[in-house]
Amino acid sequence: MSGVLDAVQSTCHADALLLKKRAASASCSAGMIDKRVGALKNFAPDGSSNLPRGEENGADTPEAVTRKLEEKIVLGQLNPRERLIEDELCEEFSVKRHVVRQALIALENLGLVERIRNRGAVVRAYSAQEVEDINAVRELIEVHAASLIPLPLPEAALQQLEDIQSRHAAAIASDDQRNVFRINIEFHRSLFSHCGNPALVEAIDIFAQKSHAYRSVFVTQKEYLEWAASEHRIMTQACRSGDRELLVAACARHLAPAKDYYIATWRKRFGE
Repeated sequence: MSGVLDAVQSTCHADALLLKKRAASASCSAGMIDKRVGALKNFAPDGSSNLPRGEENGADTPEAVTRKLEEKIVLGQLNPRERLIEDELCEEFSVKRHVVRQALIALENLGLVERIRNRGAVVRAYSAQEVEDINAVRELIEVHAASLIPLPLPEAALQQLEDIQSRHAAAIASDDQRNVFRINIEFHRSLFSHCGNPALVEAIDIFAQKSHAYRSVFVTQKEYLEWAASEHRIMTQACRSGDRELLVAACARHLAPAKDYYIATWRKRFGE
């Protein structure tokens, strides 16, 4: 793994070219990236809204509906290729049609929803190859970010990670799936925020958000969640001890289980 780290650090230009190529293969043009960054800026590192006070608490805003639908997709309450019918969503969330339409556009920009001719909006179902492409980009940029984090982290930063890690473990223990999802996002955003490259952090957010469409296969499985929590502890310990090789290895392998399971299921079903 130290060889991987050296390669990442010494070939920044090549990394940038590879990221651009793989981002294109994952159907993420520069224009779409800009839209997704804009959508992500509505949410704070802990997954809460960044909207002005008043809008944040409103249950009838496009942002609130976007957030609720995103959670339903991630938690497996909405399945890949399931139709999102505007009339039903208006009734479910007690909102007007234009609010639902704005929410669906936001989810489309985030890569969680797609529009199919004669069917309308549906939960996006990524192919095995698309998931491979997304995961390849995620591993590239997250490993690179891990290589940039100054180690060991200051005590205040370590305490913040440990606090998030403790809340994540508590949410798993109490089967609070919504907070498991949100606190997991908070942990990784907090960790990678220390890499010193805001553009890289934005890219990590974008591709992590795209993976929500296929990570739902594991989000309700307690054994997997407990494994993920143990990996968070390893990452935090590596940040405390200054063990960069351990941190990079943990960040790389953290992505594999959901990706592998989704691809195996897809190929079993569709034979690709």
